Amino acid sequence: MSNFFVNDKFKVLECMEQRQIQVNDESIVKLSQQEIADILGFTKTKVNNIVRELKENGYLTQLSSRGKYILTDIANKEINKMKGEEAKK
Repeated sequence: MSNFFVNDKFKVLECMEQRQIQVNDESIVKLSQQEIADILGFTKTKVNNIVRELKENGYLTQLSSRGKYILTDIANKEINKMKGEEAKK
């Protein structure tokens, strides 16, 4: 499934993964799409489209409409795989 992750999608996913917090034994990303856009230098619209795609493809679960997400097991596996490929370069 690595073909799904062009650079910008991976950057959004990695940004979220790096900023997870632990709440009741669960890792939660508590960032708004605007905050993600600001961190990565993207537009909010671009982040919105990427987040929508990530949710539709099972990589994110949205907990609220105000920027709370959970990265799924699929997302975490993909992140680890992509980081492994980057380390080989």
